[in-house]
Amino acid sequence: MTILIKSGDPSSIQQWQSLFAEHLPKLTVRWWEDTSVDPNNVRYVLVWEPDPGFLGQFPNLEVIFSSGAGVDHITARDPDYPKHLPLVRMYTPESAQHMAEHVLMCCLMATRGFVQATHQQQNKTWHTYETPAIASDITVGIMGLGNLGLHTAQYVHNAGFKVIGWSRSAKHIPFMDSYAGDEQLPEFLQRSHIIVCLLPQTPETQHILNAQTLALLPKGATVINVGRGTHLDITALKNALDTQHLGYAYLDVFAEEPLDTQSWLWTHPQVVISPHVAANAPRAARVTYLSAQITAHESGQPMQNIYSPELGY
Repeated sequence: MTILIKSGDPSSIQQWQSLFAEHLPKLTVRWWEDTSVDPNNVRYVLVWEPDPGFLGQFPNLEVIFSSGAGVDHITARDPDYPKHLPLVRMYTPESAQHMAEHVLMCCLMATRGFVQATHQQQNKTWHTYETPAIASDITVGIMGLGNLGLHTAQYVHNAGFKVIGWSRSAKHIPFMDSYAGDEQLPEFLQRSHIIVCLLPQTPETQHILNAQTLALLPKGATVINVGRGTHLDITALKNALDTQHLGYAYLDVFAEEPLDTQSWLWTHPQVVISPHVAANAPRAARVTYLSAQITAHESGQPMQNIYSPELGY
C-alpha cells in the first residue's frame, strides 16, 4: 500500500519516509508528483491544497488526510474531491500545545505593550511606558471551542487571564463562562479585551469579524486571528486600528497566502504578522498520529477527527 505526500516540499520526502518506516515499515511513501507510482496502489494521501482533480485519479484510494487542522484547503480548492471517502483532519497534542503557546505569547505581548518596545528598538529610541494591566485584569474571548480552542482556553486561563468562550452550540466548561449562537455573540464580544478566533471555516464564519462585530469589542481591544484568514474583514480591521478602537492585531492566517508583499498589513504599526505557523506540529508527531489512524483503519477500528460536511468541521 502507498501513501502520497503533498505537504512541505520535495526535499522533505526522505524524512517522511524515514519517520513512517519506524511505525509502518510496509507502507510505501512517495511524493505526490512521483510519476513512477501506480495510481492503483495509492490507498492514502496526505495533502495541503491539492490540485483540482488530483484526489479523484486514484481508484483504490481509501482515506484522505489533511495536513492541517482544517479541510477547507481541500474542499474549497477541489470541490469534486471524492466525498464518499473519509477526510481526516490533522490533530496532535503537539499542535494543540503549539497553538496554545502562540496565543498566550500574543496575549502577553498585547498586555505588556511589547509592540511598542520593538518599534522603539528599530528606531533606536528610549522611552519608558506604562503597562497598566496584568493578566488577571484582562478577559480573553476564545471563538471556537474544538480541540484547539479548548486546549488554548485552558492554557491561557492557567497563565492568569480571565477566559470566556463562544461557539455555535452551547458548551459547559468549568473554568470559564461560555456563550453560544448569534444571540449571545454581542455580550461575548463586549466582554473580550482580547479576541482569539479559532473557528472552523464555514459559510457562517466568513467575515465573522467585521465592522459591526469589531465595534462591539472594548476600546483598545486586541484581535488574534489564528483560525482562517477569511474570518477577518481586513478593511474593517484597518478602520478599527486607524481610529484607535483596536489596539493591536496579531495575524497568523490570511485569505491569500503567502500574504501579498504590497499588503498594508506588513507595515502597519499595530499589526504583528506570523506566516501561518501557530499550530505547526513537528513532522514526527504528525507521522505518529497518521500511523495510528492508518493502523485503526486497517484493523477496522474507527478513525478520529473525521470531517463532517453537516457540521462544517
